[in-house]
Amino acid sequence: MVGAGCAAAVLVAIGGVSAESIEGSVKSSPSTDARSESEQRDHYWRVWNGALPEQRDKGNHDDVLAVLTGKFTGPPIGCKFRFRGGALDPSTLAARTGTQVRVENRDGFTHELAVEGLPGFTPLEAGPGKARVISVPAGGPWELSDRIYGHVDGHLHSMRELVACASVTASGKFRFDNVPPGPYSLRILRGAEQVAVRRVTVPAGKTLRVDPLGMSKSRRK
Repeated sequence: MVGAGCAAAVLVAIGGVSAESIEGSVKSSPSTDARSESEQRDHYWRVWNGALPEQRDKGNHDDVLAVLTGKFTGPPIGCKFRFRGGALDPSTLAARTGTQVRVENRDGFTHELAVEGLPGFTPLEAGPGKARVISVPAGGPWELSDRIYGHVDGHLHSMRELVACASVTASGKFRFDNVPPGPYSLRILRGAEQVAVRRVTVPAGKTLRVDPLGMSKSRRK
């Protein structure tokens, strides 16, 4: 009876493991953001394209993705990606190696996602409310584009120990929710590069607030 009671207590403890949050921010160095006018691409909001009204370039962080990697067997947390506002949101995607990632179309018009160099992926049109599913092998990152709208671009990263994803706001802030306590690597991806990495330990019972991470040149994943 004592043994059974101990086993039950262990099961209760495991079932009651808390899930916590991580809050942080990124800051750009002049070298990462400095691009000449000739190097900058024309985005959809700079010209009328027949589908969306012209908008100002807000200089946000829509090409930056915060991810956690570590020992975790559950499905990746918060790794949701979409077409929205005429582009990929965010334009940097991550998926666990050997799984699939969905890209939903939340625009009112059709997109045709293409993934350069990814074996077996065929570009097909996806109308409003539809989604494309990408099988993600080891390798990459792969370049993403849209065969209908030339301004759309992005990158897909395959990560063996992906735990969670968090988009980065225009002000550089990010937040992970529902993360089990434990040690992780916090990585910042921007386009095809990893531009920051830091070891963190998520405590039980409270939110972890991380000091701002500076984005530098590419580092190995």
